[in-house]
Amino acid sequence: MTDRETLPLKAARKLNMLIMHNEALAKDKSLQEKIIAWALDMLEEAHADWSDLHNTVLDAVITCDRKQEAKRKALIKDEKYAPFREYFKNLQYKKFISYQKQGKNLSASAFVRYFLKSKAHVVDIPYKNSNWEIKLNQLAQANNREFKKSSCMM
Repeated sequence: MTDRETLPLKAARKLNMLIMHNEALAKDKSLQEKIIAWALDMLEEAHADWSDLHNTVLDAVITCDRKQEAKRKALIKDEKYAPFREYFKNLQYKKFISYQKQGKNLSASAFVRYFLKSKAHVVDIPYKNSNWEIKLNQLAQANNREFKKSSCMM
């Protein structure tokens, strides 16, 4: 036997009973050693399989937990930005409609320029100052797409 694995006591007792009740096995020490070596190999393989399975399950649980945590944080962050997005959208919609009545189109970038010149000092914008124009432009573009879809359906 080697030190790498040991046969569990219950399995060793069953093997001992098998050897004692079988004359051929009881007399053949070489065969006994081969059976024990085979059993240890099987035990080592089973242990390796279990270890791989354990690691896979553990990785899956950690990944799932991280995804849930990321979703939770995203919801919290979204709650922070939602009131501003709603205000921005309503203001943009009013401008969009007034431009449509004049027969003009209001581009997202034009609305952002207007907003930054006339409203930025009055309204608390939740984005970082360095990102204002980029974030507001993205928001305005998304709003414009929505406004155009709704105006086409009318």
